[in-house]
Amino acid sequence: MVRGSARRRQPVAVIAAAWLAGWVGLTRAQAWNLPVGRRASLAAAVGVFGLPVSALAGTGDGKRRNLDASEVAKIVRDDLVARQFLATADFSPEIYDEACTFTDEIDTYQKDKFIKGTKALFVASESNVQLVGDVDILEGGKKLQFRFQESLAFNFPIVHPKVTLSGTCTLTRGEDGLIVAYREKWDQSIPEVLRSARI
Repeated sequence: MVRGSARRRQPVAVIAAAWLAGWVGLTRAQAWNLPVGRRASLAAAVGVFGLPVSALAGTGDGKRRNLDASEVAKIVRDDLVARQFLATADFSPEIYDEACTFTDEIDTYQKDKFIKGTKALFVASESNVQLVGDVDILEGGKKLQFRFQESLAFNFPIVHPKVTLSGTCTLTRGEDGLIVAYREKWDQSIPEVLRSARI
C-alpha cells in the first residue's frame, strides 16, 4: 500500500478520494436505500448463482446442513476464488443461515442488505479479490477463516476509483452447520484505505 502519495496526485484524484471518503462512511445498507434512479445507476451487473443443489436437507429450504467442515471450506474457497464474493456478494446461499450477520470495519448488516449493498457499491468487473493461503478450519469445524487481499472499484457515475486492502475473514457455523456470522477484520485503518485510492 502506498502512503502519503495521494496528496501529490492530480486534482481529479484528490477530488475522487474526498468523494470516496464519504462513500466509505456510507454503509452497504444505506447504499441500497438510495433513491431508485441513483440505485439503478450504481447497480453492478454481476452474474447469477447457478449453484449446485445436491445434498440438500429435507426441510425444503435448499439449505445444506451438517456438511463436513472440509466441504464447507471448499465451497467458501470456490466462492472467493471463482465468484469473487467479497466484491460481488455472489456466495453460495445454501451454506448460510438466513439470519446470518455480516460485519466489516464499517457496520453490521443482515444478509439481504449485505448482498444488495455490495452489488451497488462495487464494480465487479473492475474489482479483484485474492485468497492468501487457504481456507482454514478452526475449533473442530465450528469456524472457518481465511486471509484476503483485494482491490475494490467503487461504482461512481463517472469514474471508478479503486482502494486496496487486506485482512482476515472469520465465518462462524451454528449447531446445524450453517454459517451464522461473517466477520471481516482489515489490516489497515479506514484512513489508510482511503489513502490507497487511485483512479
